[in-house]
Amino acid sequence: MNQLFEKIETTDLRPIREIVLERLRRAIIEGTLEPGDRLVETYIAENMGVSRTPVREAFRQLEIEGLAENVPRKGTIVKGISKKDILEIYEIREMLEGLSARLACANISKEQIEELKHKISKMGQLIDSRDSTEYWKLHGEFHNIIQHVSGNKRLIDQMKQINEYLADLRTRTLVMDKRRSGAMEEHKKLIKAFEEKDEMLAEKIGREHVINGRDFLFKETKFL
Repeated sequence: MNQLFEKIETTDLRPIREIVLERLRRAIIEGTLEPGDRLVETYIAENMGVSRTPVREAFRQLEIEGLAENVPRKGTIVKGISKKDILEIYEIREMLEGLSARLACANISKEQIEELKHKISKMGQLIDSRDSTEYWKLHGEFHNIIQHVSGNKRLIDQMKQINEYLADLRTRTLVMDKRRSGAMEEHKKLIKAFEEKDEMLAEKIGREHVINGRDFLFKETKFL
């Protein structure tokens, strides 16, 4: 853990607790912190340059999420993320993604549809150039637009946490890069449903998009 928890930049204006939690969660999901590793509150606080309070709060949230557990006389221990954990995340995401697509379909404007088309076009170019980093950035922006247009703040908050899990999982394996072309076709079908104002079709495509991603991940990823 010597280089893992470097000082938090003063330019990062997010709440300290959120930054600490994100770093710890990512380290667990990426496998940098392995099951059985002990999380030492004072060590992490000193290395990140923060007080112990946000670290303690982050530990509690990791316990709620099932990524760590408090063991008597041992402290907070990393549990890691299992195949069952990932499956449950995808089950929840399937429902929320479908709802997000249906609500967005009812609210979306022609200008926003054109913006989605622009994102798709740029993503296609990035597939050809094999720029994975920029592709996934645009992929996130594409889905963020849809969630924003849905107009449901609670849904957006839930999706944010789920997408953080999946983004961190993606950094652990590049296997999802193989699915980009298939995902692109699903995105195009979703845009068409938006243009036709077919809310039920949009929900169906949104859910199928998640299911297809989940099935591909479980089929191709050996560590699961």
